[in-house]
Amino acid sequence: MVIGYLQLLRDRVRRALGIFLFDKKMPSGIQGEIHHILVVRWDAKLGDSFISSFFFREIKKLPGNKKVTVITTPALASLYRDCFGVDEVIEINKRPGYGAIKKMAAAIPHVDLVIHLTEGMKMKDLYLLHRLSPTHVASLDDSIGRVNIKLSKATAGLLFQDKYRYLLSLLGAKEVDQQYIIPVAGKGNVTSPCEGLILINPFGSTQYKSFSHDKVVSLLQTLGREFADHRFGVLSSPATDTVARAMVNACSTSNVMLVEGVLTIDDAIYCVQKAKAVLSVDTAIVHIAVGLQKPLVAIYPRHGETFNQWLPTSTPRVRILFSDSPGLNADMNNVDDRAVCEALSSLLSVTEPAEPRAAE
Repeated sequence: MVIGYLQLLRDRVRRALGIFLFDKKMPSGIQGEIHHILVVRWDAKLGDSFISSFFFREIKKLPGNKKVTVITTPALASLYRDCFGVDEVIEINKRPGYGAIKKMAAAIPHVDLVIHLTEGMKMKDLYLLHRLSPTHVASLDDSIGRVNIKLSKATAGLLFQDKYRYLLSLLGAKEVDQQYIIPVAGKGNVTSPCEGLILINPFGSTQYKSFSHDKVVSLLQTLGREFADHRFGVLSSPATDTVARAMVNACSTSNVMLVEGVLTIDDAIYCVQKAKAVLSVDTAIVHIAVGLQKPLVAIYPRHGETFNQWLPTSTPRVRILFSDSPGLNADMNNVDDRAVCEALSSLLSVTEPAEPRAAE
């Protein structure tokens, strides 16, 4: 409790210092032509990258031959370069030092628009903007002077993908195709047959966003019994393989298996490609399933009536369930097993999923 308070105080002091040293009031709105756009994605979040993927395709449809540069981590560089088709990818560590930021910014030609859709600029964000000195900055942090395309209030109540659509409309887009870009993946390391599986992903980015062992065992037993004619595959990663194996063994259900050999994100994408349907907690797998147009049951934590801007767009192939989380942290274990069964049953009764669109 005390450590958390001190960390919050430290972050507030750093932000205040960053605003004092590096912020600058800029004229509001778009001023003149925009030719070079730089997108800051150094947070290394895979799911967020897929949510924004359509932006890079749609921005290229606008007149003016715009150049798009992305700052991201080495782990995501190939995704932006080879799949999303941006013009230039600049690689930097997730937590760069000020020296690295200064050197990087010095090598970047003048930027007409920086897009950094964070809700709270940190000192290093402000320092980057100071070094780049762009004509425009689009952000969800309306309180920053350099941010002259202020999106927080303007896009309040919109899902995150719709915030990108709104920004595209400001840049002149009349019609926006919001279909995510998901790379086509080969079988890779996967050794289990995935065709026709109902894929279950119980693991989120933290232990709080993941199902507990007991919850998974209970859910697997219920699903295996209620959908005896279907096969279920539990998805894991090298970090969660042992835990997932224990869950599958404990449920002792003949039509439930562990998907073997999922070592990379491409392996996980391959499994989703081949699956009949996907059931997942809040993580990148949700957005991969949306992008591949797979029937999806997505389970999210719910903190009272707070709006969750990270939900997938509602479509006939998506069912969203919530797990009430009355405490400070998420609690994914309060979703009702019966509600999960009903959501999956309604999805399986819908027409067969469309053929997924490959990356362009």
